[in-house]
Amino acid sequence: MVQPPVDLTKRGAPAGWGPPPPAPTSRGGRGRGVLIGVLAASLVVGGGVAAWSGLAGDDAPSPPVAASEPVDTADGVDKGIEDGGAAPSSAPAPAPATPTASPEEQALAELESLREESRASLALDGRWVAQVASKNVGITDPLQTTATGSHQFFAVDILAESRSLLSLADASQVHVLTSFDFGRRSAAANGDPFWITIVDAGFGSGDDVRAWCAGAFPQLRGDALANACVARTLEPPHD
Repeated sequence: MVQPPVDLTKRGAPAGWGPPPPAPTSRGGRGRGVLIGVLAASLVVGGGVAAWSGLAGDDAPSPPVAASEPVDTADGVDKGIEDGGAAPSSAPAPAPATPTASPEEQALAELESLREESRASLALDGRWVAQVASKNVGITDPLQTTATGSHQFFAVDILAESRSLLSLADASQVHVLTSFDFGRRSAAANGDPFWITIVDAGFGSGDDVRAWCAGAFPQLRGDALANACVARTLEPPHD
């Protein structure tokens, strides 16, 4: 069934409707200009949608690029590290290696330490002691040999000999001095003193010392025994 036409002039038009726009005319370019202006305004209000949807063509401007934020180096740390950057090296440079003392230097240092201990504990009161070693660094003794079979003694050999003599008496009775520390001073050809090992076992006389030497070195006789063990007295050093 066909409805009769409704007269919109008598009944109110629906909300939001307005009178229909006038039809464009072909006279001049006035109508066409109005239409272009409306489209341009729509593009501006719409935030340039045509530019993002590709409607504007290949010559449309690219979106602005955000400027990079400055690196905050106030605390000495580059925050760009968090984004994958390489961390600056903070490892300290290795310290130079400390030179290692040679065996000879170590032996001389230990001999000197033993000497200081003996000087602090011994009284130079003239009592009898047994001198069981007397050598300077580099000396050659044809009657004695080192642990390596040599007749030439160096600091390591002198120290080893002094240690081996600990078996002859209680350790508290064995001492290391130099030929400048007691009795008549004597020196090697190069002016160095001799390292001397003594045993202070409470001897009452020189004969007591000689008897002890014979028992301590039963394998030796004559000059060999005198070369290894001799009676001395602990006196203040003198020339």
